[in-house]
Amino acid sequence: MSHTGSGGGYSFPILKPSEIVACMSDLHIPLTLEDLERPTPARMAAVFEAFTDMFMGVSRDHFATPNFAVVDLLEHPDLHQEDVALMGFYRQLFKLVTEVGISDFSIRDLIKPEPGHMRKILSGIINFAKFREERLSVFEQCTQKSAEYIEQKAFLEKKNQEISEVVNTMRLQRAEEEPAYQRVRERNLALTSELRELKRIQTTLTSEIETLKKTKNETIDKAKNTDFLLTNCKQDCARLRSRIVPNPEKLQQALVDMNSSIASEKASLAIRERQYRDLLGKLDAMGSVKQDLVMCTKLMEECEYEMKKASTAAAKLSTEKENIERKNQEINEATIKAQQFKRQLTNVTDKISRLGKQHANKKEANDDKLRALSAEYDVALRERDANQAMIDSNKARVAELEDKMLSLKRTIDMDLAVYQDTYNQVNQHRERYCATLIKLMAELPDLTA
Repeated sequence: MSHTGSGGGYSFPILKPSEIVACMSDLHIPLTLEDLERPTPARMAAVFEAFTDMFMGVSRDHFATPNFAVVDLLEHPDLHQEDVALMGFYRQLFKLVTEVGISDFSIRDLIKPEPGHMRKILSGIINFAKFREERLSVFEQCTQKSAEYIEQKAFLEKKNQEISEVVNTMRLQRAEEEPAYQRVRERNLALTSELRELKRIQTTLTSEIETLKKTKNETIDKAKNTDFLLTNCKQDCARLRSRIVPNPEKLQQALVDMNSSIASEKASLAIRERQYRDLLGKLDAMGSVKQDLVMCTKLMEECEYEMKKASTAAAKLSTEKENIERKNQEINEATIKAQQFKRQLTNVTDKISRLGKQHANKKEANDDKLRALSAEYDVALRERDANQAMIDSNKARVAELEDKMLSLKRTIDMDLAVYQDTYNQVNQHRERYCATLIKLMAELPDLTA
């Protein structure tokens, strides 16, 4: 037995008639050696119907209801109802035998089955049945995986619902915070521009402050030098006043000029100090503005971080949705296969139950019949002696009847020859009709798919 490949890649051994009958018995499908040696359309149709019911969950009764799209094309649909049902059953059976490796199956195998080809077809289907029985554990694994997929689907749907709720909440929150975010961003841009302007002003003021500091230091040095010189002059004046007074007016005028110069320098120094204090106040204000800008920058970075998190969550949600759709597709395929296997398993179980009941009924009937035959046998034993005499007298009559039977047999052979010719003509007409019907069906779309 082998079952490799698909379509034309299948290979299987041709079984002996006795092996086929034994295997069919194991499958609980009645078949005898006589059915194989002299197959009839009705008997083979019943066997094929059992196979389609077992492996595909479809019986011939499924095609009893005519397809209205096909019936509308026929001139006399009532006359073709059985033929349409036969063609529907043939299409379904063709799929089965093609899958098991039979490439030359045709409608002729249903209408006029041949022993050799029937043996080949049954060998292929039996090989497939054994292969299917060996792979029953795979079906159980598929059923278990289907249950796991269903649980996983429920879990993913729940998780998807939770993620959707979180994303919707984040979207609503983002929509609510969007105006505030825009206002903060606009304010941040304005403050950034203002900060740049203040930075430029700060740079200018810093340069001016450095210049003023240098000027202040120079002025302080000059004032110190002037004070020192003034002190020296005062000391010299005090020391020389008693000694020399050549021109008092000129000396007083020089002192007045020096005092005026000192007063002017002090006023200039006061102005510089006031400017310095103003600049320090501006620098303090710029420091507070800088802190506000730092806080705004932090808020903006937090907003951008939240937006990145929202984008990441949206991308993750999209990935999860794609995974869920793929898992749903796999679960649907596994569910369909599991339903087909369950339906086939149910059909096989029901058939086994029916066959068990039939076997029990037949056994009970056979027991009753055996008891009745035993009673009849006893009666026959008693009547045998009485009938022996009648047998002797009947032998002569039998010889006479045999002569008549020979004469009748010759007559029947002649009649059979006539009937055979008539049957061949009718069969040829039927084959032409079926070929025409197949051609018509082939031109139509596959309405049973």
